[in-house]
Amino acid sequence: MKKLWNIVMDNTLLLIIGAAIGLVWANIDLSAYHHLIDFDFEALRNPWFGIEQDDGSKHLTFHFLVNDIFMAFFFAMAGKEVWESTFPGGALHNPKNAATPLITTAGGVVGPALFYIVGAFLIGKWGELHHGWAVPTATDIAFSAMFARIIFGNKHPAIPFLLLLAIADDAIGMVIIAIFFTKGAVVPLWLLLSLAAALFGYFVFNKKLKINSYWPYLILFVISWAAFGLAGIHTSLSFIPIVVIMPHAETDAGIHAAEELSRTDTLNRFGAAFNVPVHFVLFLFGLANAGVAFTEVGYATWIVLASLMIGKPLGIFLFGGAAVKIFKLGFPKFMGYRDLFVLGSVAGIGFTVALFMASVAYPAGPIQDAAKLGALFSLGSAVASFVLAKMLGVKRMDTLPDEEEELVVATEVASQTAE
Repeated sequence: MKKLWNIVMDNTLLLIIGAAIGLVWANIDLSAYHHLIDFDFEALRNPWFGIEQDDGSKHLTFHFLVNDIFMAFFFAMAGKEVWESTFPGGALHNPKNAATPLITTAGGVVGPALFYIVGAFLIGKWGELHHGWAVPTATDIAFSAMFARIIFGNKHPAIPFLLLLAIADDAIGMVIIAIFFTKGAVVPLWLLLSLAAALFGYFVFNKKLKINSYWPYLILFVISWAAFGLAGIHTSLSFIPIVVIMPHAETDAGIHAAEELSRTDTLNRFGAAFNVPVHFVLFLFGLANAGVAFTEVGYATWIVLASLMIGKPLGIFLFGGAAVKIFKLGFPKFMGYRDLFVLGSVAGIGFTVALFMASVAYPAGPIQDAAKLGALFSLGSAVASFVLAKMLGVKRMDTLPDEEEELVVATEVASQTAE
């Protein structure tokens, strides 16, 4: 039983199970599915709390609890891994290497957006589809990271590269939502409250009091979450400013390394405590977002799908290549162009985040449903990524190479980079 549980945890299978249940349920009894997902708790009706309704009010629903509160813990854990990868021994420790995925992120946004816009014009449907240009800019962090780990292995530098790209990608997506699709007012000044909470945590909890428990920092999580909500910005990324100021280890143990669970610094204590709960959060996330009925397949379906599976990988590869060739920033150690191309394909999994973007970009109706199907079908990028990895000879890296292996791997990477 323990071995089975470890397989479930290592491969993020709870997310897949939740998504499968949501998808099947929605196609058996859509009304019953929405009765759960859109259940209105009527608990808190503040202007900044809950799902925005047509009348401008916001209601507390099951969907909101999952996407805006529970998923903040997942993004915090993802942010933790990215932050730690910048420590000594981490794949992004070199600032030049850390800059490469950030520039690549621009390609992951511009590429699919341009592909969508040009495609909508070419098929003569820009008038009815113009609201959805932002949908394919999204990357599903949970699913893309899961498939990337299967393809590349836990120790491959492509994993933190992808995590940083995906987090920055979705952060840009949240800004796009705030600017172009939010019905209520956006008040960026409220973000100063999040900044104040982070500064207080760093100078008081971290430096002065040297608190080793993560519990006081949970209070700062709440403050930062409220600040994002009051600013009119999606709250799923609100914990990250607090994560980066928590006391942490001096070196990176690796992405999702077992060694992290035994470390006693505050950040790893937090990671160990929420490791299992976050997997159940992902189950709920899949359940709450993947319930799309196969009733509407249209132009929006195919243009969203093509933008994710073609536009995003091309954008990532071109911008990433420019970062290395033109700006001379370089790849992380043991990573080359082949890895970047496969990584771009993995990032084409928009899935649940793209589903969320579609629900915001389009009004409820056939076009929104069609766009959601395109986001759902983008799981096909996972299959394409496995095929590309096999064709390009991308190798897994489950352990750090010793000195002899390191020389061989470095030689192979240099060869593929030259190509």
